[in-house]
Amino acid sequence: MKVVVRLFLFLCLFFALSSFSIKQDCTVLKNNSFTYKLGKDKVLVVFNEDKHTEYHEEGKYIIQSDIKWISECEYYLIINEATLPNFPFKLGSKLHVKITGKRGKKIYYKSTLGGNTWEGRMTLK
Repeated sequence: MKVVVRLFLFLCLFFALSSFSIKQDCTVLKNNSFTYKLGKDKVLVVFNEDKHTEYHEEGKYIIQSDIKWISECEYYLIINEATLPNFPFKLGSKLHVKITGKRGKKIYYKSTLGGNTWEGRMTLK
């Protein structure tokens, strides 16, 4: 009987704990700078409260977007300007980004645009 009671308590505790979602702290995104690798180049990414700018080839080219925050860890980027040659997206395109994890200075994310989804990471500068 003790075994059944212990098993029952364990299962109750397991289901109670698994129903809680651990909320990520994504406040580091706002008003900060990050880098990510594109090929062998590093891209600088600057987040302001409602603006996002990427600097490619040491600032020679840029991509500027407005940020529409959905939650602390999820947002849309609406592309306003792109000087990067052969940039594949049109101005006004809406990129959905969701932060999937954070480990040390690394931020992991999943992006979706036009039916294409990819994962990436950026590092706090």
